[in-house]
Amino acid sequence: MSRRPTPRRLLAWTAPAALALTALAPALPAQAAPKPTPTVVGAPVDKDLNADGVPDLVTAGGTAGLSSGVWSAPGLKSRKTGVGTGQVQTPATNIGLRGNGFGGTYSAAEFDGGQVITGRFFGGTEEDFVVYYPGGVYAGNGAVIKGAGDGTMLDPVSGNQVNIGLDYLLDANGNSPLTLVNGYVADGVDNGIPDLLGISGDPTNGYRLGYHTSWGAPGAYYGTTLLTNPTPTGGTDWQNWSLASTETASGIALFLRNATTGDLYLWTGVTMVDNGDGTGTLNHTQYQVAANWNTGVAINTLWAADINADGTPDLWTVLPNGTYRAYLISGLRAGGTATVTATRAKPLV
Repeated sequence: MSRRPTPRRLLAWTAPAALALTALAPALPAQAAPKPTPTVVGAPVDKDLNADGVPDLVTAGGTAGLSSGVWSAPGLKSRKTGVGTGQVQTPATNIGLRGNGFGGTYSAAEFDGGQVITGRFFGGTEEDFVVYYPGGVYAGNGAVIKGAGDGTMLDPVSGNQVNIGLDYLLDANGNSPLTLVNGYVADGVDNGIPDLLGISGDPTNGYRLGYHTSWGAPGAYYGTTLLTNPTPTGGTDWQNWSLASTETASGIALFLRNATTGDLYLWTGVTMVDNGDGTGTLNHTQYQVAANWNTGVAINTLWAADINADGTPDLWTVLPNGTYRAYLISGLRAGGTATVTATRAKPLV
């Protein structure tokens, strides 16, 4: 059973010695001064990195069409309606030039093979960045890097960066997640730091969704609650699915995509119920968004946000060739697919 530590333990928590931060090397690339953060009236918008009220797009590079690093592109507003259009400001900015803070090279290449997640992972008002590595040199490890509030990240040095150790994310069978997304506060216990949600497993023990509970300190997660949910199509082949999460005014939403079949589903009103035996269940309402959606297409980043502020979550995709496209979703209904309006594919850089 996954339990949170007592408040006394939270106050005393410090990073293990094995995860001590690496000192910043001299002669790093120059970084522009942060831009003033605009003031936005109203509730914060998920994925809004520069506080202008519109979600932004972030993706890791190191692909055929994007050089190494982390690429950030502010969402653009409609002049008529003042809400997001699905287009982003290009060229995108590489905000990952100084590395992940633990790789030792202080270079953009440290983000190669990583998945980037945003959220308030330092417990402040700015959106921060989590990079997680499902494979490669840093397999199973991750880091939390503070956001500057203007769409960029701060230098990954002591105070701005915390490692997520390999042991923190393992499931009961010793498996690291295949993928991770922001779990927000799906379990209903808000200690100031978002939880994580992922997929892990192995061929012998099978694959499942896993819920990673925050200890209430940046980068600290307490065990993995294995979830009993079947896939959206009723199967157990979670290794064939990818995830994208966001939070709207009506709650937490989770997109689930099977690249082989082209199935795209949306779970809304997501909450996590602990079953008390080391397992849990995600309660949700399920919609089939589309069938034969980008079947067989390699997608580097699946990015969820309420792009046009209509209360229904939407998607951005970034392909390995560096092009992005928005998919604006409407008309969710039980027993049928939704209306998906795609914008024209454009290069990020």
